[in-house]
Amino acid sequence: MFINYRLVCGVMLAVMLAVLPGCGLGPKGSVAKDENIQAPQSYPEENRVKCPLSGDMVPEGIIGRRPLAVMIENAPAARPQSGLDKADVVYEILAEGAITRFLAVYLHADVAELGPVRSARPYYIERMFEYNAMYAYCGGSEAAKEMVRRERVAQLDEFGVGRQAYWRVKGRRAPHNLYTDTRKLRKVGAKRGYEKSVKLPELAFLGQGEENIGGLTADKLIINYPLRVSVVDWEFNAQRKLYLRNEGGISHRDAVTGEQLTGSNIIVQYVDTTIIDNEGRRDISMVGRGRAVLFTGGKAYNGTWSKGDVRAQTIFYGENGEVLKLNPGQTWIEVVPKKTKVEYY
Repeated sequence: MFINYRLVCGVMLAVMLAVLPGCGLGPKGSVAKDENIQAPQSYPEENRVKCPLSGDMVPEGIIGRRPLAVMIENAPAARPQSGLDKADVVYEILAEGAITRFLAVYLHADVAELGPVRSARPYYIERMFEYNAMYAYCGGSEAAKEMVRRERVAQLDEFGVGRQAYWRVKGRRAPHNLYTDTRKLRKVGAKRGYEKSVKLPELAFLGQGEENIGGLTADKLIINYPLRVSVVDWEFNAQRKLYLRNEGGISHRDAVTGEQLTGSNIIVQYVDTTIIDNEGRRDISMVGRGRAVLFTGGKAYNGTWSKGDVRAQTIFYGENGEVLKLNPGQTWIEVVPKKTKVEYY
């Protein structure tokens, strides 16, 4: 009897694929920690829309969800971090010890390895409010804890979430080893009733070939945070139309990809800053008005910022009072004390 071996092998392979359990790769090639997490859905090109936080064209089904705002550490022992490259917006603000800390905001991208995650402070919460985000962190100052309770923050504190979305990695000492996954955070948020469509900031983006009014050529930006290990410099790469990030004198890279961190837009925002206790905790005024400088497309635009109240959006204006527009891509907002030396040329 004639047997079509090619047909038999094809059937056997199809059966094997049908019965094997779904599996995927997690951070650094390990098996994914949650087998229920499904692969991203593929969307046709015509179903893409502009992300309101980055200006990138993304699947339309994604931007209706709620942003995530995650506290990421930036002490030297926490570097290199994982997942900052996928955020729509990253805030860098001083914490105690003259070390900066990040608040990374995610809407359209998901990250399987994000961290190290650290604790909350009130002025980061004020920035998180602008996005009506779910807030992921690990503990916090007493003032931050009180603010979370009082303002009914959609909180995803590691102390209450635990292994549902957080884990500690080997090879780093605590507290610099706590990591999370945005999909797992969203899963917990959905269980708590947090995951929903919310009002988002109305960020303004430049169109093809459009530029802001005026501006000075500036390919290099240096932000002199108090400690040498925290000094940040951004260099504009004209070919990529991106700013490349260096910190403490070396290139700042992502731990997973190994690629240098970049930004399409860098905003320096000058604010009133006061140290309020012996631990070096700070009171940073995020409401009111002040000076700001936008760096985009290799140019610097002097201007101002304005924020009406704790939950209002911060708006950045040019010298003539016009709203400054951003190039599509990731935006970094460097919040600095008013007397900070910032150089650009």
